[in-house]
Amino acid sequence: MSAAGKLLFGLPAGAKFMGAGGRLHRGWGVLAVPAALGFALTPDCACAGAWTLRESQVQAYLQSTATRADHAFDGSSNLYAAQTYDKISTQLFMEVGANDVLTLIVAPELLSISLGSPADTSYLGAGYTDLGGRVKIAEGDGFVASLQAVARFPGAKPGEGPAVIGYVNGELDLRALAGWNFVLWGWAAFLDVEVAQRLRFGAPPDEVRLDVTLGVRLAPRWLALAQSFNVVSEGAGEAPYFDASYEYYKLQMGVMYDLADNFSVQASLVTTYFARNALQENGLVLAALYRY
Repeated sequence: MSAAGKLLFGLPAGAKFMGAGGRLHRGWGVLAVPAALGFALTPDCACAGAWTLRESQVQAYLQSTATRADHAFDGSSNLYAAQTYDKISTQLFMEVGANDVLTLIVAPELLSISLGSPADTSYLGAGYTDLGGRVKIAEGDGFVASLQAVARFPGAKPGEGPAVIGYVNGELDLRALAGWNFVLWGWAAFLDVEVAQRLRFGAPPDEVRLDVTLGVRLAPRWLALAQSFNVVSEGAGEAPYFDASYEYYKLQMGVMYDLADNFSVQASLVTTYFARNALQENGLVLAALYRY
C-alpha cells in the first residue's frame, strides 16, 4: 500500500485495511437452520443451509447486520487502534423450491458504510445481489448433503470512493453443504457444515470459507443458534489494497423465536475474535423469517 493509502486508512506500516465482515472482508457464508426445526439460515446468506425446500415452497428471510470496528489485527494478529468503520448490511434472501431437489436463491442487499477520520467518507446504496441455486445430492436418516452455486453481482462502482473497496468486483461462491438432525441432551438439534470456494474477480484474492451452525430447540418456540464463520484468503491479491493475504474468524450467538408456525424473528451478537490483516468487528444481527 502506498504511503497515501496508509494515511487514508490510519494503518501502521505493513498493515492492510480489511473491510468489516469480509470484503475486504465481508463474509458471512450461509447461516443455517434445518427443515426439521423449521428452516435454515446464513450472514452471505440466511438460507436453508444444506436443506432444500419442497416444490413450490417459498422462504423469505430479511436480515440486517450492524457492525463497528475501531481496532484491527495486523499481519502478526496483534490488535491495534484503527480508523472507525461502521457498516449496516440489510439483505432479503428469497428461496423458492423449483422441485424437491432444486432450490433457487435470490438475495438483493442495501449497504451503508462509513469510514472515520482521516477519510471521513461514506456510501449508501446497493450492495451485492446474489443469484443461484442449491441441489440436494444425498439424503438419509437425519442427514442431507447438497451442492450450491451463487453468483454475486456488485451494486457499488469503483468511482464511489474508498468506502466501497472490496464491494465492486463480481464473485462466484461454490460450496458443499451437509446437515444433520439429532437429539442433544434431550433437545432436538441440527448441525450445518459448509465448505466453500469463493472466487473473487478483479483485485481481491480468492478465498476458502468454512461456515458451521449449531441449532438447539430449547423450548417449543425458542431456537438457540451458535455459528462460526471462517475465511482464509488464497494468498494476496493486487495492490494497493489487496497486496497481503488475510484471514478472519467470527463467532455469532443468538436466538430465534417463533411468533407463528410460519413466522420467526432472530437476534444475535457477532464478533471477530481472531484475524490477520483484518478488522476486529462487533455487531448486532436482527432478522425475520417468513415461510409459505
